[in-house]
Formats: sequence, structure tokens, C-alpha cells
Amino acid sequence: MPIVDVHTHLPSHREHIPPEEVRTESTMRSGQVVRLTNTIQDYVDAMEPVDKTFAFGIAKRPWRMRSGVLDDRGWPDEMNQNDIAAETAKANPAKFIPGMSLHPMAPDMNDEYDRAVGDLGCKVIKLGPNYQDFDPTGPEAFRLFARLEHDGIPIIFHSGTSPQTDGPLTYAHPFTFDRVAMAFPGLKMVLAHLSHPWQADSLSVVRKHPNVWADMSAQFYRPYSFWQGMRLFYEWGVTGKIFFGSDWPVTMPQDNIDELRGLEKFAKDHHLPAIPSEEIEGIINRDAASILEVE
Repeated sequence: MPIVDVHTHLPSHREHIPPEEVRTESTMRSGQVVRLTNTIQDYVDAMEPVDKTFAFGIAKRPWRMRSGVLDDRGWPDEMNQNDIAAETAKANPAKFIPGMSLHPMAPDMNDEYDRAVGDLGCKVIKLGPNYQDFDPTGPEAFRLFARLEHDGIPIIFHSGTSPQTDGPLTYAHPFTFDRVAMAFPGLKMVLAHLSHPWQADSLSVVRKHPNVWADMSAQFYRPYSFWQGMRLFYEWGVTGKIFFGSDWPVTMPQDNIDELRGLEKFAKDHHLPAIPSEEIEGIINRDAASILEVE
């Protein structure tokens, strides 16, 4: 089965990175430094261990277009996150699947939807309601979700906590997405990061709804939380609905593969219940693209 990374972000630069534009941060990984500036070639190299990827940005707030969650300073001003996704995918069209991101409150949202899908070939969408500061249960979001459900386009939601001080955590809590799934039973949804640290709440939503899955990206560098979340999903019988993801550039796909396989040793070293290796291999080798019907 192919390895599909359902959660990768976009390169900050097309090619060259001037030294003065190198950017790092240390809150995402609880003190570990993450390099946020990278090129298309960096992306290509990092994705070597996987067979397919979903690549996307996060649309900016319409009232604050000069700042966004992700760094894109190395691209022309006239290119937005959807243009960058399409350009990145050209590096390997058979492997890289471009994803769009929109803001439900943007006045040109419907036009940009048409352009991203029709002209750029975007197949999935990434939304971070807390980062983008929109209510996922509000009328603007519901109008977008109705289009996505009709067109069969899956959503990867940022789900779980964030260090961004002006991002409402309630907009990223799994119980909020429970209400979305109830309203749109045909809308395919992926709750990123097992909704850490609310993994128990996340599995409740994933278990309840046939149209909801989770990805395990951005977990392993908090090893006990990683084991605990994965063990909870296993005990409740829903590891079969976990997709593989890396959250590149925050982590590398190969590191996630290695650390998933290392959960058995972690459990043994700490005298904790194990997660069967066949469940782990099932996550690594799950064909998320086929399950989500992404061509």
C-alpha cells in the first residue's frame, strides 16, 4: 500500500533563501527549534520516504492580509497560498497533490474556490479555524462546507491546541467539528494531530461519524502524549481511522515513520501497554488518498 502524507505545508521560498530571511521558531515543538524557511527542493527531499502528499497553506484573515500563519516571503506578491500549492505540485505531479485554503469570510471566497479547483487543480482543502479566526459552525463556514460536500472535496482541519494567542481554542476543539459532521454527513473531514491534547475527545468524534478521520502528525516529540493518544484510539477500536501525516516542516515524514514504529519500544521501556505493530503498520501504509476519494 502507498504511504500517503496527508499533512504537509508549503515551502516558504521557490529556490534561494537569503540569509536574512531564514526564520526559526521554538514554541511548536515545546522548545525545540524548527526551521520554517525552506525551498521546493527541500520539500522534494523531505518527501522521499512517502508515495503521495497533500500540500497546502493556510489562507490569511481578510482583515489582516499582511501577516499569516505560514511564511511565504520567498514567493511573488501576486501568488497566494493556492498558487504556491499548485506550483509546488509541479515538482512531481504524480506524487504531490495540491490543496487549497480559503477563508469563509473573504468577499471573493467563491471566486477563489472556482479558481483553485478549476484552474489550479486543487483536490483537498486545509482550514485552521483558530488560526484564521472564523467560527466553524457559523453561516459563512457552513456555506463553504455545503460546496465542499457537494463537490466531494475533503477538509483537513487543524484540530487541537496552538500557541497563537489570538486564535480561539474553541474553534479547534474536536467537539466543535462534531457539530459540523452532524450538519454535513457527506463531508469528508480529517482532524489533524489527533486533536492534541484532546485525543480522547477526538476519538469520540472519529468513532461516531463515518465521514471523520484523524491524522497523527505533530505528535512524536511529546512521547508520552503520543503513546497515550495512540493507545486510547486503539482501546476504542479506531486506529483504523488514523491517517499518516508529518506536519512538514515542523517534522519530517521519515521521523514520523520511525517514531511510530518506536512506540512498541517506548511502551516496553516504560512498562506501558503496547499498541500492536500491525495497527502501526496499518497507519503508515493506509491509502488515505483512495479512502478520501482524492484522484
